[in-house]
Amino acid sequence: MVPEGWNTRNLGDLITYKKGFAFTSTDYSDSGVRIIRISDTTRDSVHSESPVYIPNEVAAKLDAHLLSTGDILLTTVGSRPHLIDSMVGKAIRVPLAASGSLLNQNLVKLIPIEGQVTTEYLFEILRKPKFRHYISTLVRGNANQVSISLSDLFKYKALMPNVREQKKIAQILSTWDKAITTTEQLLANSQQQKKALMQQLLTGKKRLLDENGVRFSGEWKDTALSEMGRIVSGGTPDTKNEEYWGGSVSWLTPTDVTALKSRYVESTSRTITEKGVKESSATLLPPRSLMVCTRATVGAAAISASEITTNQGFKNLIPSKKFDVEFIYYLIAHFNKKLTRKASGSTFLELSKRDFEKTTFECPSLQEQMKISEVLADADQELETLNRKLSHLKCEKQALMQQLLTGKRRVKLDREVA
Repeated sequence: MVPEGWNTRNLGDLITYKKGFAFTSTDYSDSGVRIIRISDTTRDSVHSESPVYIPNEVAAKLDAHLLSTGDILLTTVGSRPHLIDSMVGKAIRVPLAASGSLLNQNLVKLIPIEGQVTTEYLFEILRKPKFRHYISTLVRGNANQVSISLSDLFKYKALMPNVREQKKIAQILSTWDKAITTTEQLLANSQQQKKALMQQLLTGKKRLLDENGVRFSGEWKDTALSEMGRIVSGGTPDTKNEEYWGGSVSWLTPTDVTALKSRYVESTSRTITEKGVKESSATLLPPRSLMVCTRATVGAAAISASEITTNQGFKNLIPSKKFDVEFIYYLIAHFNKKLTRKASGSTFLELSKRDFEKTTFECPSLQEQMKISEVLADADQELETLNRKLSHLKCEKQALMQQLLTGKRRVKLDREVA
């Protein structure tokens, strides 16, 4: 049902457009006017890593392709829409830093027709899951790269209120956008601060105070992982034997680790039975064991919150009483290259148990390890809090968009309020 006062419009009736210019690498120079390519786009903006330029005298002839802050760009080539960062049909806004740049091919600038749609409302339409679904029905190409035609794109039908209501809706949603942007900036700052803190604490450049308020001063010792505790490999029960699967024992895979939002594993996507443990190479690990992926995603790690098993892609360390598991976790997270440099393989990287055991790290006393872990855990807690807040804000905005952009929830216009 179309809300009262709204109508259904084709996207092509609301906008005009300008395609990007077909620059070639021979046009590039070290300075001049920047070119915005598809590879310069992020999920919703433009980054400034490895920019390319064309000479000013060439750019002077291409005013029609100039970009301004807030312009809406759409990608016409990319991946399928389930990969949002690189998807075809991705809409972004031009940031202030990219104003005055020139638009490259495979990007198109969408220009709202005055009186039909506002820039802000148009951008919200193009960010809806409904629009991404529509794009997925249009794509043409192979698995690696697909494209869409503008003629098909402009047939997309959108529910449209009048411009006054559009502006009010966009104003409400922009409040959420500001909160999201602020939280993203806080998160990025906290991530950088934690990285710097790890560099200082895990190399001994910064020494903390002990329980008596005295700064730690003991020597750090070069220690192999094999000296930090008992190391056991993971294993996989026979996948064809149903008696081994779906039990009460957690069974960790690299996918579980990469999906983690904290240091500890509380649950896994698959479980095995006690019989599966007894009759396979899987080993039951105690709580606070460190599980390190040594296949494909080498160095990804997690700590067990309860008894657990892992597949064969892991080397697991059960720490001795002289080592703090969280300290070892942070060592591996920060000095990950020590492991990846030793890994080898053509299809995917793999680190042998022997090389894993021989990898060394500088370690202080147990008391200093625990103090370092405590400080870094506090930093992690702050990051987890910000991540939860960001996720909550995005979900809330998405739910609000669903209400406002379909007319299920109507806004009060200023005159009506008055």
